[in-house]
Amino acid sequence: MLSGLGAAYTLRLTDRRPSPGVVVGDLCDAGFARRVCAGVDAVVHLAADPDPDQPWQQLCDPNATAVVNVLDAAVAVGVPRVVLASSLHAMGGHVDAGQTEIGEDMPPYPCCTYGAVKVLAENVGRLYADVHRLRVVCLRLGGVLDQPPARSWLPGWLSGPDLIRLVTAALTAEVRYGTYHGVSANSFPTWRNDRARTELGYEPLDDAATYAGQVPDDLTETSSHHAGVRQRILHLT
Repeated sequence: MLSGLGAAYTLRLTDRRPSPGVVVGDLCDAGFARRVCAGVDAVVHLAADPDPDQPWQQLCDPNATAVVNVLDAAVAVGVPRVVLASSLHAMGGHVDAGQTEIGEDMPPYPCCTYGAVKVLAENVGRLYADVHRLRVVCLRLGGVLDQPPARSWLPGWLSGPDLIRLVTAALTAEVRYGTYHGVSANSFPTWRNDRARTELGYEPLDDAATYAGQVPDDLTETSSHHAGVRQRILHLT
């Protein structure tokens, strides 16, 4: 994704681990969040603990406190737009309940603590959009992989090129606030992304059906109570 966005934007990257071209720091530190956001035109906030099996105590700081710090920093230094990475786990309860088609207009229904924290982040984003007039776009990302690893992962797949298209659309759309499903143009009805197409102008091009004949029927089950949901909505976001 970085190479794709870097072709159109000047990027300022941050991570807790040192690497070339990266500003090192922790977004759980409000002061660092403000410093790293100063002078930019928009923030794409992807940092999080991505493990849906983690308890609240492990998820609170990286997945909630850091979001608030980024939003506070955007207000303080005058960044007009924040794109927040949410997850299909925010809607995964609909899968558990047997829904076969899940629209962006349906109410949040998390399948795990991780998904519930993502819903919290979405709602904090809405608060800042309403109170502080930020533009906040929440992307409920599916699994970003070169190809789906199993058949049950096909509906929630998001290709790397489509992720770039989605984030680019989120950076340019004239919306105040919204939540959108981040999946490719998959030939499966589970995750509808009509609103992402109409409001953001997102035009995905890749289809997980391309790999339907190349992937195994299923993954090995894990001990997690929501393993089946994880297989269908993907656990990488």
